[in-house]
Amino acid sequence: MLPWGLVVVLACVGSSMAADRLTIGQLHKYHKPYQMHSVTIVGKVEEMQAFPPMRVAIKRCKTLYCKAKFVLTDDTGSLPVESLGSCLPAAMDLPHGGDQIELTAMIQVYVPEGQTIQVMKAVVQEIVVLK
Repeated sequence: MLPWGLVVVLACVGSSMAADRLTIGQLHKYHKPYQMHSVTIVGKVEEMQAFPPMRVAIKRCKTLYCKAKFVLTDDTGSLPVESLGSCLPAAMDLPHGGDQIELTAMIQVYVPEGQTIQVMKAVVQEIVVLK
């Protein structure tokens, strides 16, 4: 049996890790609090670019799978999305162009090298294709 203190701590940790559900428009308007935080967005996949498996020089990972870039759109805007890939071939089936998805992602706001304008992108944590 777990002591009550441990149960309360686990409950707090679990609830603090939940991603906020937003529209893309809300995210563009209020992006500062979401920098490096998880959000969940529902939208349509456009401009899908899936990359073939690539060899990497990481100790426990020889090949990187599921690396991709796409644009997620909803009625309020669009957002560039990047899947950094996985060492496991079956880790995630990538969506296809036109798919409606629920995306949970880490938001990154930054100024690209050589530019002066801030941009935002989402880095995939989980994708669920909606039927």
